[in-house]
Amino acid sequence: MGDRPRRTMYYVDGSTVRKVEQAPVRKSNNEVHKKSSNKNVQQKRVSEKAQNALAFNKGYTAFVVSAVLIMVCACIMLLYMESRISLQQANINDLETQLEVIEEENAAYRLNLESMYTLDEIYDVAKNELGMVYAEKGQIVYYESADEDYVKQYQDVPEAN
Repeated sequence: MGDRPRRTMYYVDGSTVRKVEQAPVRKSNNEVHKKSSNKNVQQKRVSEKAQNALAFNKGYTAFVVSAVLIMVCACIMLLYMESRISLQQANINDLETQLEVIEEENAAYRLNLESMYTLDEIYDVAKNELGMVYAEKGQIVYYESADEDYVKQYQDVPEAN
């Protein structure tokens, strides 16, 4: 048992069996010292790589700066468009209120015009002031017009049938 590594065996009741594992071997002080120096060298390499990774790369820096500028421009455009939309919406609301006021005024004027004269007043003015009379039988002439949508103003009216 001098140079040979010791093996530890386990026994487990049941249907499962553990694998045979080799017991850890103690290393000499020389091997531990070599391993620790290798760790120091590896740590130095890792720290150098980390510092190199943190160093500025001109291409990457230009890319990041351009991406930030594009994002800032996009944000400015978004804010500008939102402000224009809100101004236009306010203008639309003002115009809609003006339209409502004008429509109310038109309705009031229309009601005023409709109630200004009654049919009896119009009949009195036509008969008494203007001397108009109702047409008598035989004065009204009916005729059939052509298929035209309008009648020429200075053309003679055709004779009745």
